[in-house]
Amino acid sequence: MIMEDDLILSLTRQVQEEVVENYLRERRLIDLQLEEIEELAQKTLKKAAKTGRRFSRIGYLLIDDEFRERWRVMVGLPQESYWYCWLTEEFKHNTRFITVTALTHKGRFKRLVHEAYKRLVERMEEYRKLYEHLCQEINAVNLNIQTFHRNFDLLSIIQFLKSMDVVELERKKFLGGNFSPEELTSIDKAMYFKPVRLEQWNPPPPFDLPAHTTIEKKLDQLASDVYAKYGWRLREIVK
Repeated sequence: MIMEDDLILSLTRQVQEEVVENYLRERRLIDLQLEEIEELAQKTLKKAAKTGRRFSRIGYLLIDDEFRERWRVMVGLPQESYWYCWLTEEFKHNTRFITVTALTHKGRFKRLVHEAYKRLVERMEEYRKLYEHLCQEINAVNLNIQTFHRNFDLLSIIQFLKSMDVVELERKKFLGGNFSPEELTSIDKAMYFKPVRLEQWNPPPPFDLPAHTTIEKKLDQLASDVYAKYGWRLREIVK
């Protein structure tokens, strides 16, 4: 009878250990996903800043706040937008230089304004794709977290882990890189994943810029007005 009880206990423990091993394997997969999302989020924030510098370039070409405001209204950019802040930000000349050709200095300036806008639209579209990819990855990992919590009886696993001493845990390497012996006292909290929220990084939503063709004439007139007022100054900018 004692041997039978020992066998049952041994088999029960083997089953418990297999469940824990499965749990930790699935947990590591989610941990890897979370690391990838963190990297993607940081990449998205950097892309937002690079896109913002294209707004700064346009603000730089328009010279003063009066013309910048005309441009803002033209494209429908809200003043409270993250992107509007870049419009008046000091332009950093480490942004890729645009080369244009024309017969006159005024012609070169107008082409430069048009090309700067076209590149802004392109960069914003690139940012949009990255932003949407981040949102999709967040939704995917949250679904995996829900499935993970649904598939494992965490209360039973917690009790099993607490029944094991630290030496045995380390020897069996059940905890891998997820838990340290010090964390065993609060393992209940450590075993649950919190849902991932986009607000953890708060990347700015992409802005729907009008296509160049829809504002081409207005943009051309704006460039002409800027040149009429600041042509002398623009000779230093457009060489």
